[in-house]
Amino acid sequence: MEFKLILKKINEELNEEEMAIFNKWYNESEEHRLFFKRVQENRLKGKSIVDIKSGWDAISTRINPKRKSKGNFKIAAAIAAILVVGSILFVLDNRPNNPKVNITPMLDQNSILAGTDRAILTLEDGSNVVLEKGKEYKTPNIFSNGSQLVYKNASDAKISTTIYNILTIPRGGQFYIVLADGTQVWLNSDSKLKYPKTFKENAPRQVELIYGEAYFDVTPSSEHKGSEFIVEHREQRINVLGTEFNIKAYQEEEIIATTLVEGKVALENGITSNHLLPGQQAILNIENKQISINPVDVYNEVSWKTGFFSFKNKSLEDITKVLSRWYDIEVIFAREDIKQITFTGVFKKVQDINEILKSIESTNEVTYSINQKTITMK
Repeated sequence: MEFKLILKKINEELNEEEMAIFNKWYNESEEHRLFFKRVQENRLKGKSIVDIKSGWDAISTRINPKRKSKGNFKIAAAIAAILVVGSILFVLDNRPNNPKVNITPMLDQNSILAGTDRAILTLEDGSNVVLEKGKEYKTPNIFSNGSQLVYKNASDAKISTTIYNILTIPRGGQFYIVLADGTQVWLNSDSKLKYPKTFKENAPRQVELIYGEAYFDVTPSSEHKGSEFIVEHREQRINVLGTEFNIKAYQEEEIIATTLVEGKVALENGITSNHLLPGQQAILNIENKQISINPVDVYNEVSWKTGFFSFKNKSLEDITKVLSRWYDIEVIFAREDIKQITFTGVFKKVQDINEILKSIESTNEVTYSINQKTITMK
């Protein structure tokens, strides 16, 4: 069972199937019941960080034993940090045997803020409109309340030239948009989407993810006289009939990750064509143009859309890339060897970054310091 079900149980968010899974786990042993009680108690007490001796990783290992690693790394004893903000579990696994040193950094609470809803809308005439909380923008076909952008649900068979708008999400931002065909798109920090202001009837509905990360919930082709939905990127093309999927294509990264949540998509890159099934992820290597398809934990890939960071066996380097975009910070590594230490954890995106960094530091594998908007990991 995944730890997120425990969090959902505490928040009374389990569906019928999840409740059955939780009840089976809960009734399996007294240890499970005590662990669940401990998580509940620490949330109610409001403790910032509490070490749980019978950690989730230890329990999970006994239920599903893993083969011993043959490398020079030790399997760490489980360490779980339960934070008051959302009752978060943080576990370190497969960590190097480094000296244990604690450093408590000083942080100006106003210098690093969590991201928020904000974007820049570029209209067909090249003018820009800043979209952010507290500001409304309205035309006959477009409305924004500062947290979302909605286009009038319409298509037009008479238009001869497609008019495009562009939505740019800066670092430290996110935004939700409803396109003219009803398709919903969630855009992550540091992303840019180009799309038609109005879709032409009896023609493919085509948009372009110029860069960044986007989650698409596409209206079915059956609602648009069979018109397929296409997501273009300079390195690949995704053909959709009606489905939900996530694309991560950041400019500084060497891969593009496409994760299918529901439905079916066809992915092309000019060399090969592949179909994805729900729960699969396609990784396109930009350098050699090769595509690999593997099963993936969908929640970890799309949790950003619902207000969480979910890291499962992610390297510190990958984690800090996510944090740097959301908090609009720069992360420097004083030691190359710590980049590949892996962590598993779940955090709310509204959390103070200091809480997240302290959780990482509590493993005694890395320390950090802050100088304005630059964080040094060491």
